[in-house]
Amino acid sequence: MSTAPPSAASESSTAGEDPGDTSALTAGPPVRMPVFVGSFVGVIVIAVWALIDPKAAEARLGSLTGWVTDAFGWFYILLATVVLVFVLALAVSRYGSVRLGPDHSRPEFSTFAWASMLFAAGIGTDVMFYSVVEPATQYLNPPVGDGGTVEAARESTVWALFHYGITGWGMYALMGMALGYFSYRMNLPLAVRSSLHPIFGKRIEGPLGHAVDTAAVLGTIFGVATSLGIGVVFLNVGL
Repeated sequence: MSTAPPSAASESSTAGEDPGDTSALTAGPPVRMPVFVGSFVGVIVIAVWALIDPKAAEARLGSLTGWVTDAFGWFYILLATVVLVFVLALAVSRYGSVRLGPDHSRPEFSTFAWASMLFAAGIGTDVMFYSVVEPATQYLNPPVGDGGTVEAARESTVWALFHYGITGWGMYALMGMALGYFSYRMNLPLAVRSSLHPIFGKRIEGPLGHAVDTAAVLGTIFGVATSLGIGVVFLNVGL
């Protein structure tokens, strides 16, 4: 018979309990070599390719980007809309009050400080650049229809709001919730693979998890590189 008081038992069942036996997950190595090697090789290969033959790299990557946009653009728009509806519904449901950490945890920073960090680290450089460039680009060369028209001007505003309005923040919120909940409340490693634990269980410690984390690392690195590149453009023009 357990001697723990009811309050302690209920707290342990809700605060920081991981789903199932995850001792093997939390005791993993500080550096997962498959993820490190895969990410390192991916970055080096693309960087060396761009240095050796920048024109060919630009053409091939541009062609790949165009193909992905044409083939999966509809899916991206649909996914962003579904994610936005999901996070809003989650926020107003009974699950909206669940903390991302233990029940006794409190925010480390104020709401204003969090909002400032989100904008500065999330879209600081992009919003300075694309807040002007994107509407003008979409106006002159819209995805659908002729450029330089009244309809193109309306559509350019719609696309700018889609990319930097509440839709984008819905996708940021989903990723933040997934990382925060499974890491700080369920005591799993702070990695994208941890959000898949309820579906795949301990299999996330195998090749599947390594592939997910490698893709996440590569996407993060190239995303940050894009922001730095836009910042360099600002510096060149300003100087």
